[in-house]
Amino acid sequence: MTPSRAVVLSLLASSATSPSMVGVSGFDMQMMSTRPRGIGNSSGSSSGRPANNGGDETPNQQRIQPPSVARRRRPANSPSSTSVASERQPSAGGNGVTSSLISKLAVIALKLRLAAQTGVKCDVTASSSDLLLKQQVGPVTVKGRGWASQLGLTCRAIEATVQQCDLDMSAVITRQKLILTTPAKGNAMIAMNGQDFSSFINHPLMKPPQVPVRADGQSGEAATTGVSNIAFVKEGVKIDATTGSVMFYLQYDGHKYRCDLRRGPDESARAIIDVSPSEVFSPADIRDETSRLLTDTLSDFFNDLVFELDGTFLSFRDMMVTNKGSGGDTAAASVMLALDITVRKFPSPGLAF
Repeated sequence: MTPSRAVVLSLLASSATSPSMVGVSGFDMQMMSTRPRGIGNSSGSSSGRPANNGGDETPNQQRIQPPSVARRRRPANSPSSTSVASERQPSAGGNGVTSSLISKLAVIALKLRLAAQTGVKCDVTASSSDLLLKQQVGPVTVKGRGWASQLGLTCRAIEATVQQCDLDMSAVITRQKLILTTPAKGNAMIAMNGQDFSSFINHPLMKPPQVPVRADGQSGEAATTGVSNIAFVKEGVKIDATTGSVMFYLQYDGHKYRCDLRRGPDESARAIIDVSPSEVFSPADIRDETSRLLTDTLSDFFNDLVFELDGTFLSFRDMMVTNKGSGGDTAAASVMLALDITVRKFPSPGLAF
């Protein structure tokens, strides 16, 4: 197992057992542990990486533990972790800033930017010395359920952790505002049902890839003269825990194609999207060539995608499909996306996303 896959296993294991991951708890950990890549299927994400703004883009990889476990193992002299849901003797710097205050401000900011939610929680770990001398907190974990943005981006559950946040403490004190002085890096786990995934691929900020067009008007890489656009279809998304795939459709060049998103081979770090015609059209050789081209184009697009939400960048790391926690209801299956995140700034209050 590669180190990055081991980290994803830790992320999935902790997220799967967290109360915030509604409908996706109780993963078959024995089955997952047999997968060389760290996670597996259980039955019954405009592209381009953001510029490096100081420091390595690879997040500090640590296992995310449920708060209850963290509390049991925390030494008496370790920094405290606070959240709005349960305040515990907050650490305070000499400037009067506490981890509890930072947690409250984060929750308020998130609720103001969401159109709907059934749960928002922020756990902030900070020591007095970090607050006073480094103006720094971390790790910081945000958990949520039933989130919906103003432009229709939704998820069943989310858990995101950044290992370190460098904050402008004067803005915290005088303006009650959280301003990052350096980008915060970490990882996230998002659980989506079919409707959520459809909202994701059809979100206004999601720009489908363009496919090169040859001089003869057909799709292909040889003698290209332009590009042709792909349009994702909102209807027909289906998550199948038996095959471990997410099925959706697209329109291209006047024809409809079926797409099956799944994890790649065990040692691969990539997702694969197989594309095939959902209708018969001629000639067959052009149909088959176009399907192969769309398969390569969409697979590259999904693996290299960086989805930006006004200063927060999300990129694909891994995935799994499960219907655990749904009572065996295959219609309630979920896809879980493991993502790398970089937060350069918190979303603006007046900007819809």
